[in-house]
Amino acid sequence: MEKNEEIREIKQKVLLCGFVFLFVLVLGLLFIFNRFGNDVDEVISLLNDKESFVVLFTDDKKEDTSSMIEKRLNSFGISYYNFDIHSSSYSNVLEKLDIDYEVIVPALYVIEEGKVLYNITDIQDEDTVNSFINQNNLVDFSNKNS
Repeated sequence: MEKNEEIREIKQKVLLCGFVFLFVLVLGLLFIFNRFGNDVDEVISLLNDKESFVVLFTDDKKEDTSSMIEKRLNSFGISYYNFDIHSSSYSNVLEKLDIDYEVIVPALYVIEEGKVLYNITDIQDEDTVNSFINQNNLVDFSNKNS
């Protein structure tokens, strides 16, 4: 009788571990799809519809600089889409934008009616971001297209 109870307890522990593993796996997949999926899908949809918008191309390896750019864009109230260059759709987006050169990230692209209007690549400091925003009236552009 004791062996049956031990076996049942082991089975319950294995089942519990299995459920915990599946739960963590599902949460991880949701995180990945939310991290790389939403803005990527939205950018592709906007390009197909020939919309106007701002996109920030990023690389997780340059997270500090990307974070600084995001803070500057947010402080100006500029709406933008974050697009990771490791996304499987990255080359497709470059093709749709007629970009046939290497985009050195972090990079800001202003898209109007599905075409590149302005861009800046290899952004290194806050002054560069501020100048780009001011010279190209991105606050007005963003407000007009929000």
